[in-house]
Amino acid sequence: MSARTYIGSVRVALLDDHALVLKGLVAHLKRYPSLVVVGSSPNSHHFRSLLAQMPADVALIDYSLAADDPDGLSLVRSLRAAFPRVRLVVVSAYEEAPLVRRILAAGAQGFVAKSQDPDEVVRAIDAAMTDRIYVPPGLESALVKGVDAQLSPRETEVIRCLLDGLTVTQIAAKFGRSLKTISAQKSSAYRKLAVESDVQLFSLREHVAAMVGAQE
Repeated sequence: MSARTYIGSVRVALLDDHALVLKGLVAHLKRYPSLVVVGSSPNSHHFRSLLAQMPADVALIDYSLAADDPDGLSLVRSLRAAFPRVRLVVVSAYEEAPLVRRILAAGAQGFVAKSQDPDEVVRAIDAAMTDRIYVPPGLESALVKGVDAQLSPRETEVIRCLLDGLTVTQIAAKFGRSLKTISAQKSSAYRKLAVESDVQLFSLREHVAAMVGAQE
């Protein structure tokens, strides 16, 4: 951990629906004398009860849980509202800047990618305890750019159609525009969203759809 400006141990609670991941994180955190794991949970319902019964300084939560749990952004917002003193650090397999920005805007104090070394989780906890925001190297832009990219009306139409499964050719035919125009609008929208491919767009489908809907 980095130089500390707080005194005493840090109480950490963990939420992840994968038992192997959960046990691995608990074992890793227990290597640090200053970290005390107060409990862990495989679902958000049990996790809320855990936080109510066992106060924690930091909650380390997986972004993508089982289908019967809330989506990641809703979970962050609800935990922030219910437990305002708990610092939230989100762990996710998705490393896209737009997603990280939205997670931070929802109330998280840190974001750790699952591709990172486990020690980065400890650094994120330390950052949260010292009122700093932690994001992986290379995603610092998430701290300085706007929360949501502002697309033009036509860029919004193109992104919406792509999310509906239409190809660039089909979109051009639908709106009576040239293939070159639609391709340019798609490229411009991708730059604003920090999306580099169709696969990446669909991995952020829920969040991009919400963003596009909010701009209508």
